[in-house]
Amino acid sequence: MVMNIPKLDRFWKYVQYWDEIEPEFPTIRLGKHKIITARELNEETDQLAKVFLDLGISKGDTVVTILPTIPEFIFTYIAASKIGAITIPMDKEYKKADFKLLIPHSNPKVIVTIDKWQKNKIADNLSELKEDLGDIRYILVGKHELGENYQELIVREYQLDKELEAAKKNQKSDDTILVVWTGGTTGAPKAVELTHNNIIEMCFIEYQKIIGWIQSIKKVEMQRNKHLVNLPVSHVGGTVELLGTGILGGLEMIVQASWSPWDALNAIKEYNIPFMGGVPTMFKILLSLPDLDTYDPKKYLDLVVLSGEKVSGELLNGIKERICDEIIIGYGSTEAGAEVTFTELGDKLEKIAQGYVGKALPGVELKIIDEENKELLSGEIGEILVKGALTSKSYYKMPEEDKAGFTKEGFCKTGDLGYIDEEGGLYITGRIKEIIRVGAFTVLPAEIEELVLPHPKIAIAAALGVADKIKGEVVWLVIGPELGIQFDKSDEEEVMEICRKNLAKFKVPEKIIIYPLDPNDLPITRIGKVDRVRLKKELLPPIE
Repeated sequence: MVMNIPKLDRFWKYVQYWDEIEPEFPTIRLGKHKIITARELNEETDQLAKVFLDLGISKGDTVVTILPTIPEFIFTYIAASKIGAITIPMDKEYKKADFKLLIPHSNPKVIVTIDKWQKNKIADNLSELKEDLGDIRYILVGKHELGENYQELIVREYQLDKELEAAKKNQKSDDTILVVWTGGTTGAPKAVELTHNNIIEMCFIEYQKIIGWIQSIKKVEMQRNKHLVNLPVSHVGGTVELLGTGILGGLEMIVQASWSPWDALNAIKEYNIPFMGGVPTMFKILLSLPDLDTYDPKKYLDLVVLSGEKVSGELLNGIKERICDEIIIGYGSTEAGAEVTFTELGDKLEKIAQGYVGKALPGVELKIIDEENKELLSGEIGEILVKGALTSKSYYKMPEEDKAGFTKEGFCKTGDLGYIDEEGGLYITGRIKEIIRVGAFTVLPAEIEELVLPHPKIAIAAALGVADKIKGEVVWLVIGPELGIQFDKSDEEEVMEICRKNLAKFKVPEKIIIYPLDPNDLPITRIGKVDRVRLKKELLPPIE
């Protein structure tokens, strides 16, 4: 029997709940020596909430984070929610072009960040944009002249106990506490609002499902499981599914700053972790490791859950043979609900390889529509629409995108194509979106195109997603030079350097193709956009 966890009305209350149940429980493990107990998590987030109050942050204000998956992100996320503020996580790989696009709309009072991530000098990039971004307070995990040090702020005394309690009470379950930037339904950046209730409902279902599946496999009752948290917190999979489910379920979270196949395998072995979730690309990478079998993941893992894209039979069979016997597939999106369907134990891999992603979760309504918004019958392919307690209520300060992305009845228009069979099972067949999926990341073609188009030799540009065995897709950039202009290797390198300097690593094109014809002959759609489908047909098949 799955542990009976209560349904609470605010997400941060689960931190308080587990502190009361078992204060010395090791809620967070970071590396071999750092442990944060349930009591310490509750106290640290109360203290940080007072820091935010002291900085003038109140209900509805936004706090942007640019952090890897580290305890300071968890503290910030929970502390902000305790006072009704909204956390907007941005990826640690983001650079100046990303910040210039996303931060002004996010309108944060505070940005919590690290000085750098690997070679990405985050604080330096923000410093260069400081005047453009306006009046923002910066908190640094580490030291940098950009802002105040996190550790120095957290140890100060703040006489704000009454104010914190008042802020905690001045909240409702449908208040927004998280905004996740995503590709949305049309390929332009969208800021998706998620409420206390959206997050609680999703995490509650995932906890019940995952623990239930593991108990069914092991045939023993599970209690407070060990749980790997290592996906980017800028994605709903990292912030809601892994971290959120760990917090709600009172799980012992093994936190890793970023996903590494070796770190993940070592943690699974060291802590005897029974479950691993992720996107197909992660498992393709695992299967490509020459020393995978030395870690013996099948000895420890009882369950693997994949989501994010259609999964091939080859990948499913590889996982079953070398990683884990039991595989579950989910389907969802940031707007619709991190997962709105799951397959079940015993579903045939052949069926899953055909695009089957399971049936709707409790409280989720699915329907398929055609281009004229007419609901289709079983077996007919159209756009997938989703509605339920997991579904976002709106985009953040984007009323026009609300009209495009949600119906009047509250259905989320996913932009994905599929059909529902006579038994209520959902199959994914493709997508309407122009977005490119590089592993777990969403890449928007316009971000790359708009960055390179100011180059004096470029007349037109189109970023394409090209199939890749490991990452699912990678970015290739097609360039049409100005008429009569020679575009040589040095120009290509110049464009690549512009991309490397301004874009997150996963957005940088792996290849630049110079369109062989007059740029005026580039295939154009009837609404004046580059016809990516025709471009792919013309250029990609002959390219090795």
